[in-house]
Amino acid sequence: MTFLKPSGRLKEAMSDGQPGDNSDRSWICSYWILNTLGQTRPHLISSTLLEDNGLSEMRVVRGMRDLMGPEMYISDYLIETAIKVFRLFNYEPLDSPVLELWETLAAKGGEEVESDTFKFTDKGGREVGLRFDLTVPLARIVATSPHLLKPFKRYAIGKAWRYDRPQAGRYREFTQADVDIIGASSSAADAEVVLVALEFFRRILGKDYVVRINNRKVLKGLTEKASIPDSLAYECFRAIDKLDKIGRDGVLEELRNRGIDAEQSGFLLDNIALRGKGTDILEEFRELLKGSEIGLRGVDELRTMSDIFEAANATDVTEFDMSLARGLDYYTGPVFEGQYLGEPHVGSVAGGGRYDNLIEKLGGVPTPATGLSLGIGRLIDIMLAKGLGETLAPRLDALIAPVTTSVLASGMKIMGDLVRAGISCEIDLMERNLKKLLEQADSKRARYVVIVGERDLKKGEVSLRDMTTKATRQVKLDGLVETFGEKS
Repeated sequence: MTFLKPSGRLKEAMSDGQPGDNSDRSWICSYWILNTLGQTRPHLISSTLLEDNGLSEMRVVRGMRDLMGPEMYISDYLIETAIKVFRLFNYEPLDSPVLELWETLAAKGGEEVESDTFKFTDKGGREVGLRFDLTVPLARIVATSPHLLKPFKRYAIGKAWRYDRPQAGRYREFTQADVDIIGASSSAADAEVVLVALEFFRRILGKDYVVRINNRKVLKGLTEKASIPDSLAYECFRAIDKLDKIGRDGVLEELRNRGIDAEQSGFLLDNIALRGKGTDILEEFRELLKGSEIGLRGVDELRTMSDIFEAANATDVTEFDMSLARGLDYYTGPVFEGQYLGEPHVGSVAGGGRYDNLIEKLGGVPTPATGLSLGIGRLIDIMLAKGLGETLAPRLDALIAPVTTSVLASGMKIMGDLVRAGISCEIDLMERNLKKLLEQADSKRARYVVIVGERDLKKGEVSLRDMTTKATRQVKLDGLVETFGEKS
């Protein structure tokens, strides 16, 4: 195995010293993963690092990345699988512009909206921004489309942008695959979108995954029990949401800065440690929240979901976790987060929840809604680490090798005939000799090489080389498609 030798900034970033910036960590992680797999490709290291190593004069925008080869095969596979699962649950497709008016995006609420949004003034003087998720555009569409039949079940797949701090597994541009149910207030709808995610994970991961679930009403009940004013409840949710990133001490500091005293903070952090599977843990939630009407209502909603998961044999892959908060202010009920339990640790690979007030905020009538997003980018990193990039690459059926340029047109016709029959083809366009073409066929994992020569064409034949057995035989042109049908 040949390793890319680090130098310059890449060498510095891999040393015991501090990397140049946090985006380096992400690319270094990819470097080591791919070296381990024997798949090292320079394009997987940030263009900034490549430039400093004398490999490129161009840079990719910080926090963004190019996807090529194995990554794109994985991306296509994930998206195709997601669409298949979404349609099996009878969700219909929807697309929306990547650019939204700023007032639409700002309806989400929360202190990080403006700082995390790619916001600018367009040439017409309007304040606009790149969407940071696929939920706010959906809410806008529903708010302005009162004719939609309910429940409206939609899926959407597309890119979103957040101007946050790049780090391993986190980019400023990312692809999401969303499912949402609009118009259903029952907790059964929340359970359904979780079941959709579980079916997707079952198909791509097989095992080593879990969906963690909580309820904003449960957290609200907890803040009530801690005698924290309503005006500070969302401040608490935002701080708790950072627990995995900054730890207990970091959350205590955040709470103190937000005006929560030490006793209240201690009560919150001591009790959000409750987590477990099935109904037993929910009884502990209920006991803790006695006296809080909203908290107990949240537990009842989780109990409905738990009963559905038990009936669906999904108890082993769902977990109720009182520390789960989700950072967005628009969540009003159950919230969920999917995690991959194997290596590498990439953070959450899915997230969502109920957002019953968002459509009304955008000018629509009060409408219950719930949904979940799959993080395609992080799932790509997982699949790369599992070595699936090359496995998912489609195998080429036929490499067509014109012996001379005089038979190129005939080779093109053969390619067209094979493609129309559903046989994947590539024709040599660089006038390489047969030895080079056979080497290329091996590298592309081609099943056959169709050798097109003038003498064979005069007899209505081509030479067909089997790249597995290395045997070559003559095949009539009018029977070539049938030959592939027999062999493939």
